[in-house]
Amino acid sequence: MALSDLTVRNLRKEDLPSLMELYENLSTKSFHFIRDESFLKYFMSYPGVDEEGIFVVQAADEITGFAIVSITEEMALRQGKILELQVKDASSMRALIREALNYCKGRDVDTVIVVPPPLEAADETLKDWIKFETGVMMTRTLSVSSLIQAIFSNEEIRNSCVKKRIIFHVGDEIVEVKVAPRLVEVNQLDNEPKEADVLVSLSPQTLLKIVFCRANPYVAYLTGRVRVRAVRNTLWILKLLGTMKSDVPSHVSLVDRI
Repeated sequence: MALSDLTVRNLRKEDLPSLMELYENLSTKSFHFIRDESFLKYFMSYPGVDEEGIFVVQAADEITGFAIVSITEEMALRQGKILELQVKDASSMRALIREALNYCKGRDVDTVIVVPPPLEAADETLKDWIKFETGVMMTRTLSVSSLIQAIFSNEEIRNSCVKKRIIFHVGDEIVEVKVAPRLVEVNQLDNEPKEADVLVSLSPQTLLKIVFCRANPYVAYLTGRVRVRAVRNTLWILKLLGTMKSDVPSHVSLVDRI
């Protein structure tokens, strides 16, 4: 089914019976714990969820999937969580993930986490996300500059970079960080500047793996996934990357891990 054949909209009260029917149909394809209307209503009142963050996708008059998105802020990091993602097919999954990402982007979210449905197309659809555990949790960054701003709100990290000008070239984004004793200035640039204390280049996936303690900066440097301009600063920037870790816990309920 083509994405153009699908319509994504916010949930209406009269959709609940159709969602129950969708659950019933999906239960024949994969094991999951039984959902009922009270369980769904609990998710819909979860912290960070509002009516605009609950989506259904439909083809003609049939609902083929739905998603519930929460947005929370902890330790200066705005995180989106796709709490529930149930879909009948790959096209419905793509449509809902696209809508969820647009929703999060419009609310200045830094990273998004999703538990992908058990579809063969999930790996292709989520190929630029990083996996925490196979088939359990995946994440991607929406704004490199916002993520770096959140990381540098940590006093220990900030104090290690006072009077430094650092350039992060992450994917297609170039971000300048200038650190003063009590202030961090983060700017997006169009091009790499010729003058900077250090310039570090890496992919968005590698940055997130380092932030979520899934990659060692030293190993990433030795294997070419992290590149540093200005050799004299290589050890210092690798030590800095080693401290750029998120203190925000990520949790998926036990019932959805079985």
